[in-house]
Amino acid sequence: MAISKFQAMLACKCPRCRKGNIFTNSGFHIKFGRRANVYCPVCNLRFEREPGFFEGGMYFNYALNVAILTTSGVATYVLLHDPGPFVYFGISAGMVVLFVSFTSRLSKSMMLHLFGDVSYDPDFQNKYKNRL
Repeated sequence: MAISKFQAMLACKCPRCRKGNIFTNSGFHIKFGRRANVYCPVCNLRFEREPGFFEGGMYFNYALNVAILTTSGVATYVLLHDPGPFVYFGISAGMVVLFVSFTSRLSKSMMLHLFGDVSYDPDFQNKYKNRL
């Protein structure tokens, strides 16, 4: 059973086959966690649609970080009963640093899935066996 587009986006899978990984390593790998594959290891789709394609992902990354900052600010206010500004800053900065690997990977995946102009093809392997 194929996974949905939303699941493939969250799991950082290829938009065409939804099986191949967009990134070479796990998000928890310190040095190479955000390194993307050039081609899908399963269907051979080139991920970077044009030079600088993933630069647009910075807008998704910004939106994700704003969501993290807002959520951590509201949670700090509710749980700690309006502490001082340095507590807000410390908790918010900590949350952004904690989630930086997740947000950068997810923003690239979102950019590829939403603006990559690639449609899902579950039968790709059978159609193009001779080309692979």
